[in-house]
Amino acid sequence: MVFTFELYAPYPSSERYDTPVPLLVPTPSGYLLRAPSGDELRRLRIPTVPEVIGPTGVSIGELETSCNLNDSIGCAKLGYLYHTGEGVKQDYTKAKVYYTKACHMSIYSNVACNNLGELYEYGDGVKQDYTKAKEYYGKACDDGYNIGCTNLGILYIEGKGVKKDSSEAKKYFKRGCYLSDSAGCINLSILSSENSSEAEKYSRMGCELNSGPACWQLGDIYRTKQNYMKAKRYFNRACELNDGTGCRKLGELYTKGIGGLVQDYSEAKKYFMKACKLNDSVGCEQYKELEDVDIFGITISPDIIKESAPSE
Repeated sequence: MVFTFELYAPYPSSERYDTPVPLLVPTPSGYLLRAPSGDELRRLRIPTVPEVIGPTGVSIGELETSCNLNDSIGCAKLGYLYHTGEGVKQDYTKAKVYYTKACHMSIYSNVACNNLGELYEYGDGVKQDYTKAKEYYGKACDDGYNIGCTNLGILYIEGKGVKKDSSEAKKYFKRGCYLSDSAGCINLSILSSENSSEAEKYSRMGCELNSGPACWQLGDIYRTKQNYMKAKRYFNRACELNDGTGCRKLGELYTKGIGGLVQDYSEAKKYFMKACKLNDSVGCEQYKELEDVDIFGITISPDIIKESAPSE
């Protein structure tokens, strides 16, 4: 008997960062954030919404039996579990073995190929090899896996295993974006001329894919164009998606009260507080700055209290 399991593709995790927007690189274990220069900022091992391959409650033994019977989903699931250490001791070497087997099968091979590419890109359990990373990301992308296309675009941006080529990168980001990977859309927007119609288009596409960073990036474009009502709309959408930067930027609009928006310190504090809870350090600082501001927008300082005190 061959065990069959459902396979779910990775979902974007909500990341929080300040402008300039880093390039977002999805991986099986989370998103890798890289600055536009290619410098690595940090790598997340635990995503907000993790990739799930196959149903829960299936034993390792059952998955091994399934994989031994050449069921690609069982092999892919095993690779993922050993890759992330979910329910088993993390073992990149075993992850590589199972990903390799699944990658060369037919059903759902694209996810396994992409994840195998990640192992080679970062040298997890294998000798670091950007050429092989490109090969496996390319196979995943050719098989229609959006994350693989975005990862391949990153290699072209950083010149890993290939010559740096922003045109090639944009080609793969575009493919990833149109295959509904919000990170591909964001990266396309970053590589477009600042505040151009193209940047606006791809930020909007990312936002429609429920990416908080794409939404506040679109809000930034509208704020630059002094369309503050639209900026507010997209900052608010980012905040609704629990992106701390979006909440903070919304709070800033309420603090300034520009473009026909009512200045409202009480609302500003509410959004700065949410931004802070979502680990936006700047939001925390801005919340503290408004701690001594009352609901009428009057700053209460010790000097004012001293001057207003009745004389003896």
